[in-house]
Amino acid sequence: MKWFVLVMMMGMYSDGTKDVYVYNDMGLKSLEECQLWVSVSSRALRQDMMNKFDGKSIEKVYCIEEKKLKEFFQTISKNESLKHI
Repeated sequence: MKWFVLVMMMGMYSDGTKDVYVYNDMGLKSLEECQLWVSVSSRALRQDMMNKFDGKSIEKVYCIEEKKLKEFFQTISKNESLKHI
């Protein structure tokens, strides 16, 4: 099973969306391995997100398995398409 790090940033846009980032090339094989990576890399993770999102802070960091990540983005995509109807 493949695991990913999903980072949700603070703040929300007027349309209700949030900035989200996924570290997808980490090669994490378990929840424990993912959690350890987040813990060990927390300072670098915060700095990377501040650079990518113009100084915004992190709201939440999730370790999420591949299947759940796909479901998450399918849900977002479905909700996004509903806004345009």
